Amino acid sequence: MSSSINPNNIDGTFPVAGQDNDSQTFRDNFTNTKNNFTEAKTEIEDLQSKVILKSALSGGTLNNDGGAALLKNFEMRDFSETRVAKGSTSGTVTFNYSEGGYQTVTSSASLTFAFSNFPASGKLGRVSVEVTISNVAHTVTLPAAVTVGTAHVQGYASNVITFDTVGTYVLEFTTHDSGTIIAIQDQTRGSGNQIDQRTPINVGVAGDVAGKIAADTSYVYICTGTYDGSTVIWKRAAISAY
Repeated sequence: MSSSINPNNIDGTFPVAGQDNDSQTFRDNFTNTKNNFTEAKTEIEDLQSKVILKSALSGGTLNNDGGAALLKNFEMRDFSETRVAKGSTSGTVTFNYSEGGYQTVTSSASLTFAFSNFPASGKLGRVSVEVTISNVAHTVTLPAAVTVGTAHVQGYASNVITFDTVGTYVLEFTTHDSGTIIAIQDQTRGSGNQIDQRTPINVGVAGDVAGKIAADTSYVYICTGTYDGSTVIWKRAAISAY
């Protein structure tokens, strides 16, 4: 926008020294000066309400909420993301997308994930959840909307993830239709087609599928059947030393 402040409507050569000067020009200069100050006030207040600031203006609070305005053609460097720590908990945990793109939680019992405030349909929303499993008995139940990428998540069966070992796992969730369909990607473990590094036993666990490979320090195991709540036999072969 162009400024409405007009410095040219003030006669800088008035009054002229050594002669009588028309009082109307005085009045015109004063009026135009006042009008310019009024325009300046309006424009400054407009900027104060819209610009992105490094720190709060004097007497105000910092608010850089862009209101979904488009930001493009910028070179990005040295940016960080907000980390939201949910602490140690159990039951339903809701990850509010608007709070931050990286959220952490530790299981004190089994967890049920939920999501809120994804961007409007047509916009990509991405949130990473770092979940620390403190006991292998603790499972993670996903929302029914998580339907893409589940085949590549180890321990997944019917929207429930069972973990073979305690530890920290990072799961990334994305959606472009405001959470109607959500995709999942396990950032810390390979897909189900890779070797599962655990100590297999003959009794299967949720997520075991026919053809799955596992290994320990002595044997390589191949699962012969998809887990159905009963025993699944793992065939094993000794690892040769070279």
